[in-house]
Amino acid sequence: MAKVTIGGRTYDVEVRGDRVIVDGHEYPVTVREDPGHSTVTVGGVPYRIQLPPADQRHSGMEVQVDYRPFTVQWEGRLAGGSAPRQRPAPSTTASSGTKPAAKGAITAQISGKVVRIHAKAGQTVSKGDVILILEAMKMENEIKAPADGTVKEITVTEGQRVAEGDVLAVIE
Repeated sequence: MAKVTIGGRTYDVEVRGDRVIVDGHEYPVTVREDPGHSTVTVGGVPYRIQLPPADQRHSGMEVQVDYRPFTVQWEGRLAGGSAPRQRPAPSTTASSGTKPAAKGAITAQISGKVVRIHAKAGQTVSKGDVILILEAMKMENEIKAPADGTVKEITVTEGQRVAEGDVLAVIE
């Protein structure tokens, strides 16, 4: 099992042949090599993945998922074999997804659907309080307050689909 961090989120991941287990949920996976990229289908959802050459793959490497840049870091083993070589992430221009649009903005770190909203405008929240639940790849992800404050605005509605980087809420 490995701890994989992408887009600022950390997941427990294990690869078992044509299946991947992410945070305890198992998904079928297929990989198709295309010119210049791979198409990885997870749980029926295809993703366009661009990786560096095999000899340049390491924790902290830059990848593109559906044309969006990410830094991928991991600890441990994804599957059988020796543990991957660890390298520190570059300290300059390291990308971890889209930056918030404004001060206090909470943005989606992955595309998905808003299934529940727990907070409302004017509500006082503490760091770690759940603001809303975002479903992505059949998993429910808690979107939490990054700091103490007051919810200035909830910019989404239940049932709404959001893209990575979309502003979900603003906290002052």
